[in-house]
Amino acid sequence: MAGKKVLLTLNPEMYAELEGYAKANFMTMQELITNTLRKCVLYAAEAKKGKAGRPPKVDEPFLEYFSRKR
Repeated sequence: MAGKKVLLTLNPEMYAELEGYAKANFMTMQELITNTLRKCVLYAAEAKKGKAGRPPKVDEPFLEYFSRKR
């Protein structure tokens, strides 16, 4: 995988939760974290471009559920 390497420190509970989610979706931890970060960046870019008064479209239900915007 081409790209920059980043050291990420997670507490054991969060790691176990993410690991379970990765296994349920047949992904490695690296794929899960990369995919989640990519979607967050796309979501932020889309929110900036969104039309006034309309909520941005979200293709991933977990992004909407865990989003800070409520």
